[in-house]
Amino acid sequence: MSNWTPPRGIRYSHRPERTNAPHFLHWQEDGKRHAAAYESPSAREKAAKALAEKRNAHGADVLTFDPKEWRTWLSFKNAVGEVDPLQVAHEWLAERKKAGVVASITIREASARYLESRKKDGIAKGTLTHAKMDMARFVAAFGDRLLALTPDDIRTWLAALPFAPVTKRNHYKRVSAFYVWARLEGLASVNPCESVRSPARVSDDVTVLSADDAKKLFRTARRRLPQVCARLALEAFAGLRFSSAARIVKADINFADKGITLPAAKLKTRKRHYIDGLPENLWKWLRSAPAEAWAMTERQYLTLKGDAFRLAGVHNPGNVLRHSFCSYHVAQHKDAARTAVILCHANPSTLYQHYKGRATAADAARFFGI
Repeated sequence: MSNWTPPRGIRYSHRPERTNAPHFLHWQEDGKRHAAAYESPSAREKAAKALAEKRNAHGADVLTFDPKEWRTWLSFKNAVGEVDPLQVAHEWLAERKKAGVVASITIREASARYLESRKKDGIAKGTLTHAKMDMARFVAAFGDRLLALTPDDIRTWLAALPFAPVTKRNHYKRVSAFYVWARLEGLASVNPCESVRSPARVSDDVTVLSADDAKKLFRTARRRLPQVCARLALEAFAGLRFSSAARIVKADINFADKGITLPAAKLKTRKRHYIDGLPENLWKWLRSAPAEAWAMTERQYLTLKGDAFRLAGVHNPGNVLRHSFCSYHVAQHKDAARTAVILCHANPSTLYQHYKGRATAADAARFFGI
């Protein structure tokens, strides 16, 4: 092991839970903290020595040097000639302002406004938390730059994320949604994500709860936590997302006509829907729900839902009740379009790709017979 110790202003840390790159390098430049992750101590030490050598030779400013940015600057200089770059920038910003686009806002500023807008829209707390985490990573990479990123910027960032493809896909969707918002707000003229292929979806990430495990879950919940059963049933037998099932109130449920109104504020799609044609067993669970079932908060439901799975000894890998509904409903009715309408999907292609063939009609009959 090397005895080299990094100089002041450059330090190490270790995060063993990060299996891909647990060795971290930390440094400061322009009063801001930065960090990078490496697979091995030797790779980290090599990077630290390079930082230290550059700082000793050229001062702290060199730590911000980016060869790609320098090449871009040379191309700019070749294009405009011996002209003051600040004058070019001012004239460019003025033209953009005339066109109704605020080009001077940074991604950091725009991200803060975007998250505040999402909060005012009333999205679920869990969804907002995920949005903040995703945007924090985006801001860490591009925070001080203007919104006019290139598709290559997005591709490089996604490729460098130390996550599985499905998580990279979620980050891609988040940033794309951010740019859609920015365009509507007049802050950006293009969405660079439109020219970037979304990271591949992993088709084996869907888990279906067996009819036996589902029966065990509901039997345990009915005996130990009856107040949670109605919302569990909305996920399992109506296919609602957790965020929607957690926020439904009794007034949203039409017991006479056996339909459910899903207000825009309670849906991921942000559009109002009315769904019906739902399994008969759902209504038995909803009618038998005690009054406290409709009074709990989203956080309370999250806690009680976890307790129900734990007490029943049933594993929940995430979204398993909605995934189970999708799989069993397609198996029972052989009509993905019908299932897609209930799920508020724009088309049935996702159902055919990820849920068709994951269960039999006999399994579906047992599941919807609970």
